[in-house]
Amino acid sequence: METMDDLLKSYNKAKIGEVITGTVVSIPDDKTAYVDIQEFTEGTLHLDHFTRDKNITSLKDVIKVGDTLKVKITSIKEENIYLSCLDIIDDKVIDEIRTAFIECTPINVTISSEVKGKGYIATYKGLRVFLPKSQATSSVELNKSLDVKITAFEEKGERTNVIISRREIENEEYKENREKEIDGINVGDVLKGTVAKIEKYGAVIKFNYATGLLLLNQISHKFIDINKELEVGQEIEVKVIKKENGKLELSRKALIDSPFTVYTKTHKVSDKVTGKLVNKLPYGLLLELAEDVTGLLHSSEYSHNPNDNYANYVKIGDEIEVAIVKIDTEKERISLSRKALMDNPWDKVTAKVGDVTEVKVTEVNAKGLKVEAFGVDGYVPASEATKEKADLASLFAVGDLYNAVVLEIKPKEWRLKLSIRKIKEEKEREEFEKYMTSDEANVTLGDALSDELKK
Repeated sequence: METMDDLLKSYNKAKIGEVITGTVVSIPDDKTAYVDIQEFTEGTLHLDHFTRDKNITSLKDVIKVGDTLKVKITSIKEENIYLSCLDIIDDKVIDEIRTAFIECTPINVTISSEVKGKGYIATYKGLRVFLPKSQATSSVELNKSLDVKITAFEEKGERTNVIISRREIENEEYKENREKEIDGINVGDVLKGTVAKIEKYGAVIKFNYATGLLLLNQISHKFIDINKELEVGQEIEVKVIKKENGKLELSRKALIDSPFTVYTKTHKVSDKVTGKLVNKLPYGLLLELAEDVTGLLHSSEYSHNPNDNYANYVKIGDEIEVAIVKIDTEKERISLSRKALMDNPWDKVTAKVGDVTEVKVTEVNAKGLKVEAFGVDGYVPASEATKEKADLASLFAVGDLYNAVVLEIKPKEWRLKLSIRKIKEEKEREEFEKYMTSDEANVTLGDALSDELKK
């Protein structure tokens, strides 16, 4: 009967250190596989001799019965032959891996199997490398070749541990494509993009590779609820309004006519319009001409009369008829005028200081008389109405007509000052001089004055 020694002698092909190809015949547990190597017994391959990757905890995740493996005989003990996959990689391959890691150049690998929940096993010229799940992408598929970056390379004696990443390759490709796309975009360009993200301050718009920021105040010409106006995945058209340091600022409202633009397409300077008073400002009135369109009625445009404080006579909500006197398209401002719709009575006044005219009393007060002259309002101070000390109301009445001399006239200020007293004094002086130049020598100054006093 043959002894074990006789059996071993009959299989003298197996030699320690020999590299051979075998077939997996069974995987009884996570840590062990048996490989047919055409010897007196099946070779034993343990997990720690299959890979150095600690992420792989079961041989069943990476090989299956029927797979062919290139293995190295590491020892022969009695009836057992022990195998390893760790030390059979050509030194030239290790050098290539080492160089690629140092120089950060990609290598091309083939995805051979998946480690459930952890990643993938790939091969590079026979060397097994590990692709963690976090570094895989949608482009990773079994039996597919693809470029990867080496993120970790560790040599421990004769053992080599290699970790790779597909994500780094795609990130670099994306970055390169993004830079090319941004280089081809200029301020003023109109682009179509997709809403990628919505925040309270605006939205992120994605193009092929690049992204841009669409701020809230650039979405519409009026206040909006951004979540009602936009939604993720929506395709919109935007205009590039700023490009700086690879960042894009976008505007949607730049492609939409503002309420101001819409209004000014149908209204021009000199048009008569009606506006609703919405605010009283220190320098004028703000009128709403249409929805989201306002115009300013400056205080200087209330009336031809600079003393007319029209703001005191109107209230919020009142409608006021005005004329458009200026449209500033750049600043989107409309200037209005009320006096442009009125005749200026002072335009017809040609009087000058010293002219005498008839005036009509329109008001009597302690300070003087308000009168109408030359078709405009004038004023006779109390001191210029009479030299008497009596109350003016006892001497003058509304409707009375008098001759008066112009003392001061300022058309731009609507200021007309007159004197009735001077006319009376002039008349008295003329009467006095008449007697002073009389041929009647026997008439004395006392007689002349006596006659006048009797009148």
